Amino acid sequence: MKLVSPKTLLASLLGCTFVVLKVMTFDGLPDIVWILFVGHLSVKGLVTAFSQEAYDKDVKQARQGKVLYRDLFGKFAYIAADIPILLILFAGLLAAVCPVTTLLKVILIGLLLIALGYAVWFSWYVSKHKRMRVENGEWSTGVLSAEDEKAWKYSSLWHGIILGMIGVLCVFYLIFGDPRIYLNNAKLKKALSTLDSGRVTLETIVPFEWTTVYTFKPYTSIGRIRRVTGSKSPALKESVSEGMTHVVFTNRGEVVASVCAYPASIGYDLDFTGGKYTYYDYPDGGYSHIEYGDEITFEVIQDEGFVKLYARVEK
Repeated sequence: MKLVSPKTLLASLLGCTFVVLKVMTFDGLPDIVWILFVGHLSVKGLVTAFSQEAYDKDVKQARQGKVLYRDLFGKFAYIAADIPILLILFAGLLAAVCPVTTLLKVILIGLLLIALGYAVWFSWYVSKHKRMRVENGEWSTGVLSAEDEKAWKYSSLWHGIILGMIGVLCVFYLIFGDPRIYLNNAKLKKALSTLDSGRVTLETIVPFEWTTVYTFKPYTSIGRIRRVTGSKSPALKESVSEGMTHVVFTNRGEVVASVCAYPASIGYDLDFTGGKYTYYDYPDGGYSHIEYGDEITFEVIQDEGFVKLYARVEK
């Protein structure tokens, strides 16, 4: 078996890796869609990578598609098919960096609707003209000039670079989780480790949006932590020793901060227990939680080189 296209093989192997990761971290119907879609493309790519006939057919179809795009969209042809993806990425960026407000929700819905509408129109428009060319016998007669070939080559190069960067970011996301979690961890460390003695509430000192905060006792299993928080974020950890601070903040079910470390290394210890907020009804540990708005008062004291925040909730 002869390898025809190393690039296609590499892309297919990356797709297979993505499918394997999705299977290992399976989380409902959306993952099934991704597994089937990427799996189909990966298998097709593997066949093309080792088949000269399939490779030549794909190259010919791609060339005729470039001719069609050039005739329909002119200089805009190189990014015409990318508009929906760019709009979705822009919406995702806004959702990641902007506070959740009604206006933001309207903007995001608007961007997604525009992306969907454009994708539907683009598919219809291109399919219509392709069908017309096939019927007229013009589909296989179009040619690209040397200048057009060069422009498409540069376009493919930049698309490959951008897709590679996105792929690397996706791999890091799958391995380490949302980068905002680590930014919020740093904000939390700065806010809590610089407190003086006194009394505070988490609502007034935590420097990011949250709806629930959990503290887990040592040796609570990672499976239990995931079930309690309702998240499979890679940032969730399992404490391995007594005396570790183990805190998880969530915002509407999404993990926004996850700290599992010794107080001496992060400069603070956050703990609370008691009343309806504490649970020990299973053998592999225990946890407590507070909802935003409970206004639980924490005592703040200096303790052996770090700040200790503790609250005892009466039943």
